Amino acid sequence: MAYRGTMEKTKTVDERKQERYYKFYHALKVIAGPVCRFLFGIRKEDEIKLSEEPCLIVANHTCYFDPLIIAMCVDQPLYFVAGENLQRQKVAAFAAMKIFHCISCSKGKISVQTIREITRNLKAGHNVHMFAEGNITYDGTTAPLNLVNGKLFRSLQCTVVTVNITGGYQIVPRWSGKFCRGTIHAQLKGIYTKEQLHDMTPAQILEQVNRDIYAEQPAAEETDDRRYRRGAKGIHYVLYACPECGALGQIIGKGKSILCHSCGKTWQYNEHGKIEGGFFQTIYQWNRWQQAHIRELVAEKLPIEISTPKARLISVMDNHSRQVRALGTLLMNREKLVCGETEFALNDISRMDTRNKGIILFSLQNGDYYEINTKKGFSGLMYKTVFEALRESGS
Repeated sequence: MAYRGTMEKTKTVDERKQERYYKFYHALKVIAGPVCRFLFGIRKEDEIKLSEEPCLIVANHTCYFDPLIIAMCVDQPLYFVAGENLQRQKVAAFAAMKIFHCISCSKGKISVQTIREITRNLKAGHNVHMFAEGNITYDGTTAPLNLVNGKLFRSLQCTVVTVNITGGYQIVPRWSGKFCRGTIHAQLKGIYTKEQLHDMTPAQILEQVNRDIYAEQPAAEETDDRRYRRGAKGIHYVLYACPECGALGQIIGKGKSILCHSCGKTWQYNEHGKIEGGFFQTIYQWNRWQQAHIRELVAEKLPIEISTPKARLISVMDNHSRQVRALGTLLMNREKLVCGETEFALNDISRMDTRNKGIILFSLQNGDYYEINTKKGFSGLMYKTVFEALRESGS
C-alpha cells in the first residue's frame, strides 16, 4: 500500500485530472446507456473501436444530441471541440470546461488558439472529437468542408478517424424544438494514419473526408414508415424564400401548414417530414432552390434588402463576456449590415455563421466579434446565405 501511495504522489496534476475525467466519463456512459438505447436505438454492435494511438475523430453534425451519440458509440474517452457560446452560461461553462474539458471554438471566427488546444491534447495522448462542419445541418444534408480543414488534418500529424451519423435529423431537426424518438446510427467510415495523410494533398484529404461524412435528408420517395408528431412550427429558420413569388423572409410555419405572408401560398408539412402542395417535397430541395435563388439575385445585380425588427447587436469579448451595442431593426443590403444605428460595411466582415436556430455570429477584419439575435427568433441562415453569395460574387 505504501508503494501505491508513492506512485500516486508522483503523478502530475494533469495526469490526476485525466484519470478523474476518464472515470467520470465511463461512469456517465454506463448511466446514459439505457436512456440512449431507449431514445436513439443505440446498440452494443454500434460500438466504434479506436487504436491506442491518440486520434482526431471527425463526424458530420445532424442534431444537438450528436456529441452524446459519439460518446456512447466510441469505446474510448474523448475531448470535444465545442462552441464558444457554451462559456457564456455559468452552468454550461462549468460542465463543458471543468468536467468535460471541452476545447473552445468560436463560430464565425477562425481561432488559432483552438488549433493549439487540439494539438496540445493530441500530444498529451487524448482523443479529440470535432464536428468539422462547425454547425448542425439545417436541411438534413452534410455541408462540404472548407479546404482549411484538409490543411488542418494534415498539419496535426495524427491519425484521423471519420464517422458518419445518420438518423439524427429526423429525431430533432435544427429548426424545430420538437423531439421525436427514432434510430440514430454512428458508423466508422475511415481511418487515416499520419503517414497516409502526409502523402496526400489537403485537397485529396478533403475529398475523402467529405465523402466519408456525407449524409443527406431522405428523398421524397423514401417515405419512412415511422410517423413523427412534429408540425411546421419554426420552419422559417430554414425556409426563408417563397418559390411562388420569390419574397424573402416571409415564410412561417403554423400547425401543419407552411405559409407565405407575401403571396398567401400555403403548403402542408406531413407526419413523415415531407412537404405537400408545391414544387418541392423535402426541406433539402427547397433549401437548395433558395440558395440558387439568392445567387441569381446577386448575379443579375437585382436589389437585395432583407430586414428583421427588434434585433440586438451584442459585442462578444475575448473573456466571453457580452455587451449590448445596439437595439433596433436589422437590415442587410449589398453594401452593409445595419442594426439600429450601428452599421458595418460588408467588406469589413471576414466571416459570418449562425448558432442555435438562427442567431447570427460574425467577425470583422480587425478581430472584433459580434452576435445578433431577437426575442422571437429569425432566419440567421437567410443573412448568412446572402452574405456568402455577395462575397463569392465579389459584390
